[in-house]
Amino acid sequence: MLGRQEDKSCGIFSALVALSFVCFAQSFSSGSTGMSVAKSTVDKLLKGYDIRLRPDFGGPPVIVGMSINIASIDSISEVNMDYTITMYFQQSWRDKRLAYGELSLNLTLDNRVADQLWLPDTYFLNDKKSFLHGVTVKNRMIRLHPDGTVLYGLRITTTAACMMDLRRYPLDEQNCTLEIESYGYTTDDIVFFWQGGDSAVTGVDKLELPQFSIVELRLVSREVRFTTGSYPRLSLSFRIKRNIGYFILQTYMPSILITILSWVSFWINYDASAARVALGVTTVLTMTTINTHLRETLPKIPYVKAIDVYLMGCFVFVFLALLEYAFVNYVFFGRGPAQQKKMNERMSRVGERTRYEERRSRDQDSISVPYQTNTFRSFTQRRNLYLEEQRKVGVDAYGNILLTTLEMNNEVMPSDVGSSVSDSRNSVMSFDSSGVQFRKPMTSMTPMSSMTPMTSMTPMTSMAAMTSISPMTPRDNYTHHSLDRATVRSRANCRLRRRSSKLKLKIPNLADVSTIDKWSRVIFPITFGFFNLIYWLYYVN
Repeated sequence: MLGRQEDKSCGIFSALVALSFVCFAQSFSSGSTGMSVAKSTVDKLLKGYDIRLRPDFGGPPVIVGMSINIASIDSISEVNMDYTITMYFQQSWRDKRLAYGELSLNLTLDNRVADQLWLPDTYFLNDKKSFLHGVTVKNRMIRLHPDGTVLYGLRITTTAACMMDLRRYPLDEQNCTLEIESYGYTTDDIVFFWQGGDSAVTGVDKLELPQFSIVELRLVSREVRFTTGSYPRLSLSFRIKRNIGYFILQTYMPSILITILSWVSFWINYDASAARVALGVTTVLTMTTINTHLRETLPKIPYVKAIDVYLMGCFVFVFLALLEYAFVNYVFFGRGPAQQKKMNERMSRVGERTRYEERRSRDQDSISVPYQTNTFRSFTQRRNLYLEEQRKVGVDAYGNILLTTLEMNNEVMPSDVGSSVSDSRNSVMSFDSSGVQFRKPMTSMTPMSSMTPMTSMTPMTSMAAMTSISPMTPRDNYTHHSLDRATVRSRANCRLRRRSSKLKLKIPNLADVSTIDKWSRVIFPITFGFFNLIYWLYYVN
């Protein structure tokens, strides 16, 4: 009984082993058969295939569909006016010579098979430099479908030209395109179209550009005409907008701060020439450096850019701040000494003329009144001694030049030089509101005989009275002659007062030096703010 059960178990195990062997043999035969079928199919397709002729040669044009998957946009250069893009570029068309029915599967072949098949002569019209990636092998794909459809894919990096209008740089928007065209086949032989319509280009949403944002993407299909015929062209156009954040931090904010820094000189004392000049020159050189660095990153274009307008405006404000101190320094430290120098030259010329007139009058008086010569000479000596003490030009607390008796006597008519002793007796020293010292005739003329020596004479005239003068008729004539000249002297004094007021207007008060700085503290910020308002409203909108 036990022997029968063991025989039965051995029979079942033998049957299972035999069944497994049969299944393995069938699978091996089917795998080898499929590989052999695929091999024979590919050999059959390539046998007698002529890559020199397009599909349906002599018939309707080949319709080629295209699609792009953008991997990255590496750089956009304003200097070279181009951009670099890496993409997966797929083309598909139908070639009836490659249709097969032995297999229901798609055949993905080695990339080297592409060299044995007909391919569209597609090229990028605005390409500057392109290359096909070749690590670890050439990045291209060939896939055949049973109905003869061919899918040809490439991984390409191309640098394409992009003509930019930089008039609004860096607040600009640019439109860059990728032009795809057939090089040799006209529209009679080949037709291009975007496969999938608007969804033919993918990967744009995942792009992150450092300075730009893609605003719009457009796909265009058209025909272009040349002398050799009409050719199909596909255009991938994307509009990009420049991000302003980088330029605000690197250009606009430093320029604004440097311009404001140049206004600090308005709060520095005008006497601190070294500090104000150093601050002005430093800000001007800094703005020049920013301009130079910006020009190095941009092409040499003939028109003015938006950032050029702003930097030039900042440079003008900085330069005007430096010129403001130069103007202050000239007005309040240059005109005053220059005016004083002119005054001294004029005084020297008038002094020479006065000395000449004195000698002339002394000669005339010595002839007409011989006996008064000694008295006149002694008076003239004392008068010259007094004038020598007054030759120094004084300056009052407000910085105005005081005209002394030297200027008064220099402005008197030459005929007044020969005045007598009684002329000095009949006038007193007086000061007007401008600090001008002059002689004013007395209101009432009292005979000298009726005056007491202590009450009717000034110190100067009392010294003249101490001289020996005999009471004779010629002295009365001399006194009458001096009274007539006192009237002329009063007129000269009026002229002196008018001239002194003019001088006071011409020579400014140094205490008012802060007036220009005070106005500059208000005018410069308001003007700069108005400039920024107009600039940003114009270029942003």
